[in-house]
Amino acid sequence: MIWLLFIVGAMVAGFVQGLTGFAFALIAMSFWVWILPPQIAAPLVVFASVWSHMVSLSNEQKHSHLNKSLFFPYLIAGLIGVPLGTYLLQIIQPDTFKLVLGLFLVLWCPIIFFNPQFSKLQQSGKFADSLVGFIGGILGGLGGFCGSLPSAWVMLKNLSKQEQRYVLRHFNFGIQLFTLVAYLLQGTLETQLLPYMAILLISVSFPAIWGAKLFYKISERQFKHSVLSLLFASGGFLIFSTLLWTYPT
Repeated sequence: MIWLLFIVGAMVAGFVQGLTGFAFALIAMSFWVWILPPQIAAPLVVFASVWSHMVSLSNEQKHSHLNKSLFFPYLIAGLIGVPLGTYLLQIIQPDTFKLVLGLFLVLWCPIIFFNPQFSKLQQSGKFADSLVGFIGGILGGLGGFCGSLPSAWVMLKNLSKQEQRYVLRHFNFGIQLFTLVAYLLQGTLETQLLPYMAILLISVSFPAIWGAKLFYKISERQFKHSVLSLLFASGGFLIFSTLLWTYPT
C-alpha cells in the first residue's frame, strides 16, 4: 500500500508538472507526507521534479518566439534567494511558514479567478519580476514551494498560457536543479534513496510526457482554471496538514 501511494503520487505530480510547468512538490507531498518522513521526501521531490522537467522539456514544442529575457530576471534573483531560504529554515517555524503560505493561496486564488485588471502591476518591469523570483527562491529554500508566488504573479500580469508556462518551467527547473546540486554537495542524497529514485524514473516519465502534450490541446481559460485549482488545493493541503500535525486528535 505504501509503494502504491508513492507511485500514484509521483504519477499525478509528474502529469501536473508536465501540463503546467510547476507544482510537483506540492502535489507529490500531498501523497507522500502520509508515508515518508520529510528527510526522505524532500530530496526525492527535488530529484523527481528535475527529472520531470527534463522529460517534459524534451517532448514539447519549441517556442522560438519567446525570449529568454522573460524568465531570466526570475531565475537569477531566485538563485540568490535559495541560500537565504535554507538559512531562514533554521530560524523560523516551518509550520508557521506553511500556514501563512496556505492562507495566502486560499485567499488569492478566488480573487484571481474573477480576472481583476491591475494595469500598474501588468505593466511592471524586470525589477518587479526579479523581486518575485527572489521571494520564490526563498520559498524554495524554505520548503520547495518555489513556484507558488511566481505562478500567481505571471497570471496577475495577464501573460498568455505559453508565456506563463515558459517562465514557470525554466524558473522551477533552474531552482530545483540548484537545490539538487546543493543536496549532492551536502551528502543529503544517500544510498537508501536509490530504490525510490529508480521507481521515480519510470513512474514520472510517461505522465510528464502526457501532460506536456495535453498542454497544447487546452484553452487559455482551461489552463488558468487548472493552475488556480492546483494552487487553491495546495493551499488547502498546507493548512490542513499543518493543523493536523500541530494539533493532532
